Amino acid sequence: MSGVIRLVIVVLAINGFFTYIGLFLLPQAESHPPKEVKIEEGITVEELIEIGKNIVFGKGQCMVCHPVKEETGMRAPAISTIGALMEREAKERGIPFEEHVFEALVAPGNYVSEGFANIMPPVHKPPIGLTKEEIVAVAAYLQSNGSKVTITFPESLKILEEVLKKTGG
Repeated sequence: MSGVIRLVIVVLAINGFFTYIGLFLLPQAESHPPKEVKIEEGITVEELIEIGKNIVFGKGQCMVCHPVKEETGMRAPAISTIGALMEREAKERGIPFEEHVFEALVAPGNYVSEGFANIMPPVHKPPIGLTKEEIVAVAAYLQSNGSKVTITFPESLKILEEVLKKTGG
């Protein structure tokens, strides 16, 4: 019986030791919900671009498929040159640049860049669920990667709403 008691004491001591290490010696990770960002009238284009960048690299989950720079085996166009690509595609389609960018976000299956599969979900619906304001910010950020930014807030909201009506979003 004394062997069993010793074994229980050893097991409790080992568990206590590792509990102490886990609680007091290892760094504790803390996770917080994303900060709510206010996108309102008077925001500068630079602020809009920065907010869009934070959404692309965070809440938008864009980097799951889009690499930062071009690489072999890409599943989606590279973020670093996507503005130039979208501007060229808009010209080829004969539609305004802003309209093409918004359509690529809310109805990505309507026009898929050559060489890529139709795998992107609409960003305004689950699982991503961006607000209209966030979509405008993301669009401004995308334009800033290789092209001139023509998207502003709140003016571009009208274009987004037209695209949503046209695409059934």
